[in-house]
Amino acid sequence: MSNSRRELLQKFALAPLPFLVPRARSIFLPLKKYPLPEFAIGDLVAMDWEDAQDGIGFGTDFGEIVGLRWVGEEKQWNSTNPLPANSWVYFVCWTHTTSDHTSCYPCYDEDPYPACELRCVSHV
Repeated sequence: MSNSRRELLQKFALAPLPFLVPRARSIFLPLKKYPLPEFAIGDLVAMDWEDAQDGIGFGTDFGEIVGLRWVGEEKQWNSTNPLPANSWVYFVCWTHTTSDHTSCYPCYDEDPYPACELRCVSHV
């Protein structure tokens, strides 16, 4: 291959590079204005709960963080639980429970959970 052809191919290969680098860099810049989340994707967590209404009693669900989202202002997620403003919420794939309802696991219920409802565990 001649030098002129090689130079031409190199120019075409490098031409998109300036457009890709600023965009890739800008993805990480907005994250600096938020505090660090308490949990990361892949962290193992547990949630303790009480269900006196259905007579189940107490239980603990175990799972893995599969996503997180910053909530800038208070949002109503369901009729009883507003999501706190200026905080991270976490999405969990629940793997098992200590209750008798083991047939429901593993599951992903798509509900966001604030950090105050979760605790980190070393294994599930």
